[in-house]
Amino acid sequence: MSSKPFIVALNRNQRNLEILSKFLEQEGYSTLGVLNPAALDETVRKKDNISLVLMDISGFNSKVWESCELLRQREIPFLVLSPHQQSAVEKHSKRHGAQGVLVKPLVVKELLLLIKGLIEE
Repeated sequence: MSSKPFIVALNRNQRNLEILSKFLEQEGYSTLGVLNPAALDETVRKKDNISLVLMDISGFNSKVWESCELLRQREIPFLVLSPHQQSAVEKHSKRHGAQGVLVKPLVVKELLLLIKGLIEE
């Protein structure tokens, strides 16, 4: 079994998932990419070693917040990735338990600092 922190990433775009996973694995994390909230929910219910979830909410409907609630209930930290700086997204994210909201395009150093901070808490 790997002792690397395990990060799950949600994104509708397969290529973006591959890029993010490769980057995170180069930084020493174990990753799993999922393409929809249902797959995320299934993973959360089956795995007990999730260190962090990165949720790109782009293109998903309001049901994505139900996945956030599941993460909150299971006390799994997560960050929301959004294509726009919107107070509504930030409010929904915080209300559903997100530890933060990052606006795309991501600043790599900022992302890594947040990940490290959340995983080592």
